[in-house]
Amino acid sequence: MMIRLSLAASALALAGLVAPAQAAESVGEAASAAAKKTGHAVAEAGRDVGHATADAGRDVGHATAEAGRKTGSAVKRGAKKTKEAVKPASSAS
Repeated sequence: MMIRLSLAASALALAGLVAPAQAAESVGEAASAAAKKTGHAVAEAGRDVGHATADAGRDVGHATAEAGRKTGSAVKRGAKKTKEAVKPASSAS
């Protein structure tokens, strides 16, 4: 009877060790899944910010180029007018 009691106690002890290990594994899996979801969310947010920054930079670049073209054209027109104004005066002398 004593041997059967020892076997039963050993079986209960072993079952008591297996259950916490399974629970720890479940907790570990849950933590891993949560970390993975958080990581994906952070990556997606970072991607969105990156795209928005690129779009804003592209808009600024286009606006700067357009302003440069307008300034260049205005300078060219001004130089042409100045040349035309100076030419008749110099040919008169």
